[in-house]
This record gives sequence, structure tokens and C-alpha cells, in this order.
Amino acid sequence: MATNTKKGLALVIANADYQTQPKLASCKKDGNDMKSVLEDLNFDVLYIPDASRKNLFEKIDEFLKIADLYSVILVYYAGHGIQIDGENYLVPIDCTYNSSKAIFIGTSLVGINTITDYMNNHPEKINIMIMDACRTAPSFSRDIVGAGLAEIRAGSGTIIAFATSPNKVAYGADTDKGNGCYTQCLLDHIANPNTKIEDMFKSVRKDVIDLTSNEQVPWESTSLNSDFYFNIMSRDEINENIYQSMRNNYCAETLFILSKRFDHCISDVMRIYEKQKSEKPGGIYITSKTDFEQYVLERILELGFKFIKYRWTFNDVPVTMGEFFHDYHKL
Repeated sequence: MATNTKKGLALVIANADYQTQPKLASCKKDGNDMKSVLEDLNFDVLYIPDASRKNLFEKIDEFLKIADLYSVILVYYAGHGIQIDGENYLVPIDCTYNSSKAIFIGTSLVGINTITDYMNNHPEKINIMIMDACRTAPSFSRDIVGAGLAEIRAGSGTIIAFATSPNKVAYGADTDKGNGCYTQCLLDHIANPNTKIEDMFKSVRKDVIDLTSNEQVPWESTSLNSDFYFNIMSRDEINENIYQSMRNNYCAETLFILSKRFDHCISDVMRIYEKQKSEKPGGIYITSKTDFEQYVLERILELGFKFIKYRWTFNDVPVTMGEFFHDYHKL
């Protein structure tokens, strides 16, 4: 693997097709989508879907052997996760329950500390762990397994993000066509440009809380020693991204996505698109600010946005449109 231009190394684990435990329909899509977005963000990615215990240990070992070559390492896990006596474990797809706690741990589970111990010993790195676990309760005896995952304190140089609060269960999707709630919101924000990782996770938390009516509250523990951004873009790069995205899929939905990604109101996204378009070969540049604003307003209305009772809406849902310039001297 060439590391000189890479942002970091990621290990993506997605366990969905459990053999003796409840299957997790959305985890395979969660893993595939996280792999894709991390590759787009210039990470080298080791990906393991539906990992047996043996395969999981092998892939973690491979990951840790090459992690020394990178200054940023990331582990993402989607699947069943459990705690026993305050310790957290990944649940492989071939996990078989045993009433003996020692045998169960020693033969069927993988401790999270196989990864966190390495992170704790490398505070000079940026270490990121993202746990979208606890989708449903495995069919284990409640005598030895606690609900959800136990709280973990991040060591120096590490941030650990959980899909939900300690000892709580997270929401997954009912089919393999959708993402789990937490990963869905993570995918919505992880590529947002020029956003510190802590602020990115705050945005994810807000969206998850809104989507679950406060039933699921994501949680992080952080002791990072430096700032980290998943995506750094210049103003020109942002403007060109907006132009290309709208050019490829000119619709209201694209405006919503870009508005959220770049933290712009909808009218500003349309302004950037139209200005970028005017600078391309054959583009028409409107010199009058008033005429340009009128032109942008007409494009917004054509896409189905409505201004009713002093509020902008789309399909009867309020939206953040922003203001339009008016030359009051001409009124």
C-alpha cells in the first residue's frame, strides 16, 4: 500500500449474516457505504464483511501490522456488540453461546481491547474508533451479558464514537436496502468540508436524536491531541463540487444534499451553481445583481419550492432558503 499521499488507514468490519444470532439486515450496506466514502476521502481501507472469529483476528492482526506506517488510523464496526462485566466485545458471525463465561469469551468473541490497546500505546497518532453496534440484543443469557456497550474512556490521541449511549440499543434498518440510523447520519456528514471531527460528530448526534425522537443519543469519548478534518476543501473546490453535482443531477434533492454538506442555505447553493455555470464556455453572465437574484429566484420556484405565509417550503415542509436581494430604490 502506498501511504505517502493517503489520509490514513481504515479497518471496516460489517457483520450482518449471523449464523446463530439475529441477522442485521442493514450492516452489509453500512459497511459497503463506509468503505466507499473512506476511499473517496483518500483512506487505504481494509474491508471484512461477515467475519468469523478467526477471520476477524486475522484482519485485525493485518491492520495492526501496517498501522505503524500511518499517522491516522480508523476502525469502523457495524454488527452485534456486547459487554460482559464492563468489557466490550465484537460478535463474529459464527459466535456460539456458551453458559460458561470464560469459555464463551475465549471461543466466540473478540475483545475491543485488541484494537484500543494499540491506540492507547500510540498517542502520537490520530486514532478513531466508530462503533455502530448493539442493533438488537443477541440471544444470550442476560445473566452474563449487559445491555448495549459499556462506556470506554478514550486514551490520549484517540476519539471513540458510539452509535448510542452506554448500555443502550441502537436502531438498524429493516432491510438490506437501507442504512442503520447512526451510519446513515454519519454518511451524511463525514465528507462535510473543513469540519473538525468533534463538530462532525455533534451534527451526527443532532440528526440521530431528531430521527429517533430522542430515543437514540450517540456518544463520544475524546482525548485527541490535534485537530482532524476528514475533508479539507478550498473555496474554489467547493464551488466546483456544487456546480458538478447540480450539473449531473439538477433537482431539489441535490440542493438539499449540497446545502447540508456545505452548510449553505439553499439559495446560496443555487447562486454558486449559476455563477459557476456562467463562467463555463458558452455561459451567460448576468451583470445586474437585481436581475441575477430574480433569475435565481425563478430557478428556485421552477424546482418546486414555495413561499407561503412568509415561509419557504418544499412539499409542505419548511426549508432554510436564505434571503434574496431586492433593490428597494426601484420599488
